[in-house]
Amino acid sequence: MGWHDKMNAFAEKVNSSVGNSFVGRFFEFETRNATFISELRGATATFMSMAYILAVNPRILSDSGGPCVDADGNPFSDAYSDCVESIRRQYVTSTAIASLFGCVAMGLLANLPIALAPGMGMNAYFTYSVVGFRGSGNVSFQAALTAVLIEGAIFLFLAVTGIRYAIIRIIPEPARHATPPAIGCFLAHLGLQTAEGIGVVVSDVATAVTLGACPPERRTLMVAYTDECRDDGICVFSDAYTCDVLGGVMTSARTWVGILGFVIMAVMLAYKERSAFICGIGLITVTDGFASNTAITYFPDTQEGDARFEYFKQVINIESVNELLAQYTGNLSHVGVALITFFYVDFLDTSGTLLGLAHAMGVVDEEGNFPKSRAAFSADALATMFGSVFGLSPVTSYIESGSGVEAGSKTGLTACTCGFYFFLSIFFAPIIASIPPWARGGALIIVGALMCRSLGSVKWWDVTHAITAFLTVIVIPLTYSIAHGLIAGIGAYMFMHGTFWLLSFVGIEKPVFTNPDDFYIEPEDAFDVSDNVKAPMDETADEDGMPNDEEAGTSSAEASGDLNVSPDDAGLKASDEVET
Repeated sequence: MGWHDKMNAFAEKVNSSVGNSFVGRFFEFETRNATFISELRGATATFMSMAYILAVNPRILSDSGGPCVDADGNPFSDAYSDCVESIRRQYVTSTAIASLFGCVAMGLLANLPIALAPGMGMNAYFTYSVVGFRGSGNVSFQAALTAVLIEGAIFLFLAVTGIRYAIIRIIPEPARHATPPAIGCFLAHLGLQTAEGIGVVVSDVATAVTLGACPPERRTLMVAYTDECRDDGICVFSDAYTCDVLGGVMTSARTWVGILGFVIMAVMLAYKERSAFICGIGLITVTDGFASNTAITYFPDTQEGDARFEYFKQVINIESVNELLAQYTGNLSHVGVALITFFYVDFLDTSGTLLGLAHAMGVVDEEGNFPKSRAAFSADALATMFGSVFGLSPVTSYIESGSGVEAGSKTGLTACTCGFYFFLSIFFAPIIASIPPWARGGALIIVGALMCRSLGSVKWWDVTHAITAFLTVIVIPLTYSIAHGLIAGIGAYMFMHGTFWLLSFVGIEKPVFTNPDDFYIEPEDAFDVSDNVKAPMDETADEDGMPNDEEAGTSSAEASGDLNVSPDDAGLKASDEVET
């Protein structure tokens, strides 16, 4: 027996043992056709895809200044800056603790392979729009945290009573089909950029985004040119940069290493190797670690690189959270707008993420239900409330969980394992936070591509469905907001159908879209106005214009091959009871 056969035999033995144990029965391994090894592999892929939150979230939230104050009211004094640095380190621990709680709650209560952590986007809104950079906003840090607590409590009430899911179910069918691909495009957009990816796409003064991948020494940082920046020289720089000024497009060694990681993962996935994400991310991370004093190192000889290496060398480090703990207040003046914004953004973001990932798992029925949905939303709400105790912005379900789903995750054991990884990160945060973004960017791009498969379910011949789906897909990545994309798609759908309803009162009948060929144009005829809009019917089509599978020689199910996930494969059979 060869080494590979021995490993397979060992894996089968472990899967059988765990599957027949209390753990396997609790997480419904047999019902969902899950195995322990696939859950562990999926959890590792998910965690490695979202581990960046341990580095990024503290940096963003500490910009608010937290509870720091200066005796002279100077937010740039040495004492205030030292306090901000202390808060940043404490946020590493608080981020890990809140993520641990959220993941375990989702795994135990909802039995879904979805990991939770402080939401990107909402943390930036919390810092720069509500509290303000170093406390320069109209809302105090304590009042903002109280608003997060109240928002979580409202969500919990809506989740427990079922009202939250009832609201979600009114999302139109095309928006539901378009949400997973839209989230996938969002993930790919992140993976193509520098902060969380390989750096191919960068900012541009004229076109907003453009081709980048220039090395660090050729990057020109973007600045918010506010009145304070112009008059007082207090300018806030971002991570966004452009390559237009100094050039060097596609010459970054880090980008090419990231592309190599992308190719490795893509090829391994083509051979159905489900450890592709782990191998790809791990290989690039280890290579980077041994490539000191090179262009691809994560620890360059700069002030920022030295700070990263000093933090990495600690290996084991536990920071206190005493300055962040339970910073609430009864003074909620000026907090109304922030509370409403937290509410609707968290509501739509979480709803879109849960529905999108559940759809990718193949466990969503025709009515848009998925198992234990009420428990899933309750876990998300509880995590937000718990996170506020540790000074965090809303904690939410992470779209990076798609990495684990694609790696084979099907049960809540994945989420609980992610929680265990976050527990370890409390002690090993210096190591976990040192995974380079270009190592994980390829995984996000691939997951984004795989999540676009449900676009085939959109009724593109129905103009209302086509426009709704397209707006949902295009707006989410371009605005960095799942909420804004859903608002655009649902709003367009409601507006069009509302217009049809009003026109019916003056005798104009509502348009009916029943034939897929009604709005189909052959590519070569797209600009030929002399031809009819309707293309000739395919010889293998039936009289309704739909493809005739028998004459065409293939069925749509056969044509889709491995890209489709059936409910049975995902572990949810038609006879299973769906709890909402």
